[in-house]
Amino acid sequence: MDNDIGIAQVLRWRDEAQETLRKAQKLCTAAQSSLQKTLQDLAFELPRELESVEHLFDSYQNQFERIDKQIKNLKRILMESVDKVFIDIDSILVPSLSQLDSTITRLKGVTVPSFILNSTDTASKTLLDFIATDSIDLLKHNIDVYKTNCAKIKQLLSDEFQSRILNSYQQFSTQHGIVDTEFERLGPIQIEFRTAHGKILESKGVLGTTLQENQALENELVSLLQMLTNHFDQCNKAIELLSTSSSNVNVNIEVLANDAQELNEVFKDLTSIYDIVLTNETKSNKIYQQYSAYVDKSRDIIRSEMVKMRDFKVTLLPKFLILLHRSMNILQTCSITDESFKEISPCEIYSETIKSLVFHYTQFIEVYETKYLTELHHEEFVYPRIFLKKIRDFLSEDLYRIQLEETNRRKLWLEKYGELIPREFKLPGEDEVPVVVQVITEGLEQIQKEDGVEEFNDGEEKVLLDLIRSIKQK
Repeated sequence: MDNDIGIAQVLRWRDEAQETLRKAQKLCTAAQSSLQKTLQDLAFELPRELESVEHLFDSYQNQFERIDKQIKNLKRILMESVDKVFIDIDSILVPSLSQLDSTITRLKGVTVPSFILNSTDTASKTLLDFIATDSIDLLKHNIDVYKTNCAKIKQLLSDEFQSRILNSYQQFSTQHGIVDTEFERLGPIQIEFRTAHGKILESKGVLGTTLQENQALENELVSLLQMLTNHFDQCNKAIELLSTSSSNVNVNIEVLANDAQELNEVFKDLTSIYDIVLTNETKSNKIYQQYSAYVDKSRDIIRSEMVKMRDFKVTLLPKFLILLHRSMNILQTCSITDESFKEISPCEIYSETIKSLVFHYTQFIEVYETKYLTELHHEEFVYPRIFLKKIRDFLSEDLYRIQLEETNRRKLWLEKYGELIPREFKLPGEDEVPVVVQVITEGLEQIQKEDGVEEFNDGEEKVLLDLIRSIKQK
């Protein structure tokens, strides 16, 4: 067969091989650019963009969690420092005020006869007339002011917390859901990159499969291009062999002829592979553009939200914290300034003050009803009769003894109860014990008439005994 093929035929094969090789090289160059672009997009650009947006998302997530923690902390502070004030008002202050009102009502209900007073005023009076009602009214006024201020502060803080803090936080929470939704779209490639551990070409995911297929196509293109190059070289060698009889080139013309016949099929195969490369490029570019768009959208939303969060942290939040601090100072401000009360709240201070008043006034009522009236009757009526009886017994030696006993008794009584009795009340005391001056007596006017005859006093003594009796019957 070698003798039938001349140099002209081989020259034609060489020209065809050269042209085919040129076109194949052009296709392979284009295919290589396509394959390189796909590799660059999927193996380098997309991971870089993904890593960038992941770092941004982590930063955003930290900012959101920090704000969420701050909001929860503010709610706790408002509950413990503001709401607790109103709990204390209802559970501590209001009951104390009710006790004070009840005690004042009791004072108002206890009658004080005019004859027991060191005054010529005969107007009807009660125990309420002998306490500092102006001070009580001032205390109640200050408490009302405090409660009003607390209500205004609570409303102000509630409005500001809702409009400045909670509304912003609600917007952040809503957008946080949107950010999560957008970011979750990157999940498939995140999983593929993580499971690949930096070897994306070995991944079994969409990206890895595409890159592996492209690598196989590239190997086939190289192989086919090598075949075309070898055929072209063999053609040149055959020309040399046929042109020079002394050439030592060894060429199998029959194989060369077969290769020449298959040249178009090889080029068709190369073209088919090139078409597959272009198709893969289109698919890969679609994947890249899809996830790149997800990355861009996530990045834009996250950056926008982080700007809003930064404005919230440097503007709205500090303003509210300043308002909260000033409000808490007002809530802790009490009109009663006493060092012994510095560790307790205004509600507790007012309550303790009221309890002291209630205790004092209750003691006042108790002493008046159970001690004072009986003592007054004793000093003005009972003891004078005893004393007068002793005089009638010719000033026996018992007179001095009972006089001394009475002096001591009155002294002890004054020490025990005297500070609870207003100065306006009449009480003889230890210096007014009846004494014998001559035969004339003093301090017995309540039981003696002008003629010196002892007789029951139908006026003041009867009123006093009736009053004592009515109190005992309560």
